[in-house]
Amino acid sequence: MNKILLYISLLLLASLGMISLMLPLPNFTSTPHPAASYEEALKKFSLIQEQESSLPLSSEGHSRIMVHGVKTERVFVLLHGLSSCPQQWVAFATILFNQGANVVILRAQEAGYANIYNQKQNKQSGQDLVNQAAKSLDIAAGLGNKVILVGLSAGALGASWMAQHRNGIDRVVLIAPFFCPYHWSVPVCDIVTSLLIHFPNFYIYKKNAATEPSYNYRGYGTQCVAKTLQLSRAIRSFKGPLKVNKMVVIFSGADVVVNQKPIEQVVQKWSDQNPGKVLKYEFSKSLGIAHDCIDPKKHDSKIDLSYPVILNYL
Repeated sequence: MNKILLYISLLLLASLGMISLMLPLPNFTSTPHPAASYEEALKKFSLIQEQESSLPLSSEGHSRIMVHGVKTERVFVLLHGLSSCPQQWVAFATILFNQGANVVILRAQEAGYANIYNQKQNKQSGQDLVNQAAKSLDIAAGLGNKVILVGLSAGALGASWMAQHRNGIDRVVLIAPFFCPYHWSVPVCDIVTSLLIHFPNFYIYKKNAATEPSYNYRGYGTQCVAKTLQLSRAIRSFKGPLKVNKMVVIFSGADVVVNQKPIEQVVQKWSDQNPGKVLKYEFSKSLGIAHDCIDPKKHDSKIDLSYPVILNYL
């Protein structure tokens, strides 16, 4: 009897999920307001700093800008992952800065709070990731002649959306894009996402929380994850040509956070629709390079192996 009730419950959930899939996705939008000069770019960033000064952020959680005092040939925009903050990119950004580029690292809407168990993260949406990328690009427009946009995990979704919709980006590099969680097929991902959107938020805490950098959140709000995956679905459903000049997708066979198969499917789709524009690089599983291959504070990032490859594709 208990098994029958379980099967009926699963069938009802699956049916609700399929019905929810028929509902329209959020209409993700963005209107560019690019800085017309170096000075205007700095003013835009100062406004963000002023807004963040009233928030209870950690010392690592605030937005960053690294500039040489003039507009440079290249400017890099770096977008962090879902449970992290701008600090994730600082070591990598320093290399780019020392090579002569200006760098922009803005925090996502609900990232970077000092309380790593805060209840704010569940409010963050896919649109917030789009906004983070858009504001970053607005600032970058005044800081460099060529704009290179790099996103990690959920940040790679914001970067993907911009590659599909915004002009003026020279290159987009996606690192371990969060199209689907590990072990989830695309249909399961979309059905679960559509269900979670209608359920009350709860938190899923990380099993390896003790090894996380001190500034990383220790869990994920299910509403935040579901709304992030809505953006993934919108990106995966996109049928137009890419706006960006060149797209590079980098991921690891040892990644146990995201499913690599949907990444390969999206890359193939983009390659077919945009001949000569899309490159793919996969770290061999035997190298053991983790999902976050950027933050040196992550014990399994193996930046000695990941950094040279990523820098080469930039």
